[in-house]
Amino acid sequence: MKNELKKETDDLNTLISLMRTDLDSKMRKCINTLIVLDVHARDIVADFVRDSVMSTKEFAWEKQLRFYWDLKKDDIEIR
Repeated sequence: MKNELKKETDDLNTLISLMRTDLDSKMRKCINTLIVLDVHARDIVADFVRDSVMSTKEFAWEKQLRFYWDLKKDDIEIR
Protein backbone atom coordinates (compact mmCIF):
# COMPACT_ATOMS: atom_id res chain seq x y z
CA MET A 1 0.00 0.00 0.00
CA LYS A 2 2.93 2.35 0.66
CA ASN A 3 4.12 1.77 -2.91
CA GLU A 4 0.68 2.75 -4.20
CA LEU A 5 0.76 5.92 -2.09
CA LYS A 6 4.13 6.86 -3.60
CA LYS A 7 2.78 6.20 -7.11
CA GLU A 8 -0.33 8.33 -6.43
CA THR A 9 1.85 11.17 -5.12
CA ASP A 10 4.26 10.97 -8.07
CA ASP A 11 1.38 10.97 -10.58
CA LEU A 12 -0.17 13.97 -8.84
CA ASN A 13 3.12 15.87 -8.89
CA THR A 14 3.45 15.17 -12.62
CA LEU A 15 -0.01 16.61 -13.26
CA ILE A 16 0.76 19.67 -11.13
CA SER A 17 3.96 20.27 -13.10
CA LEU A 18 2.02 19.99 -16.33
CA MET A 19 -0.61 22.43 -15.06
CA ARG A 20 2.13 25.05 -14.59
CA THR A 21 2.88 25.05 -18.32
CA ASP A 22 1.13 26.99 -21.08
CA LEU A 23 -2.07 25.03 -21.79
CA ASP A 24 -5.21 25.74 -23.74
CA SER A 25 -8.48 26.03 -21.85
CA LYS A 26 -9.76 22.50 -22.61
CA MET A 27 -6.50 20.83 -21.60
CA ARG A 28 -6.33 22.91 -18.41
CA LYS A 29 -9.87 21.83 -17.44
CA CYS A 30 -9.03 18.20 -18.19
CA ILE A 31 -5.86 18.24 -16.10
CA ASN A 32 -7.66 20.07 -13.30
CA THR A 33 -10.28 17.31 -13.21
CA LEU A 34 -7.55 14.65 -13.10
CA ILE A 35 -5.86 16.49 -10.23
CA VAL A 36 -9.10 16.55 -8.23
CA LEU A 37 -9.63 12.81 -8.81
CA ASP A 38 -6.00 11.97 -8.00
CA VAL A 39 -6.02 14.01 -4.78
CA HIS A 40 -9.08 12.06 -3.66
CA ALA A 41 -7.45 8.73 -4.56
CA ARG A 42 -4.19 9.72 -2.85
CA ASP A 43 -6.06 10.74 0.32
CA ILE A 44 -7.89 7.40 0.44
CA VAL A 45 -4.66 5.45 0.02
CA ALA A 46 -2.95 7.66 2.64
CA ASP A 47 -5.77 6.82 5.07
CA PHE A 48 -5.29 3.11 4.31
CA VAL A 49 -1.57 3.41 5.06
CA ARG A 50 -2.20 5.43 8.23
CA ASP A 51 -4.80 2.96 9.50
CA SER A 52 -2.90 -0.15 8.31
CA VAL A 53 -5.76 -1.34 6.10
CA MET A 54 -4.44 -4.49 4.45
CA SER A 55 -7.54 -6.46 3.48
CA THR A 56 -10.40 -5.82 1.10
CA LYS A 57 -12.66 -7.23 3.81
CA GLU A 58 -12.00 -4.32 6.18
CA PHE A 59 -14.73 -1.71 6.51
CA ALA A 60 -12.41 1.17 5.57
CA TRP A 61 -11.89 -0.52 2.19
CA GLU A 62 -15.48 -1.61 1.64
CA LYS A 63 -16.91 1.84 2.37
CA GLN A 64 -15.12 3.11 -0.76
CA LEU A 65 -17.09 0.74 -3.01
CA ARG A 66 -19.99 1.97 -5.09
CA PHE A 67 -23.17 -0.01 -5.58
CA TYR A 68 -25.21 0.14 -8.79
CA TRP A 69 -28.38 -1.59 -9.92
CA ASP A 70 -27.86 -3.24 -13.31
CA LEU A 71 -31.21 -3.23 -15.12
CA LYS A 72 -30.10 -5.79 -17.72
CA LYS A 73 -28.98 -8.28 -15.07
CA ASP A 74 -31.68 -7.20 -12.63
CA ASP A 75 -29.03 -7.43 -9.93
CA ILE A 76 -26.63 -5.29 -7.95
CA GLU A 77 -23.14 -4.52 -9.20
CA ILE A 78 -20.32 -3.47 -6.88
CA ARG A 79 -17.39 -1.42 -8.16
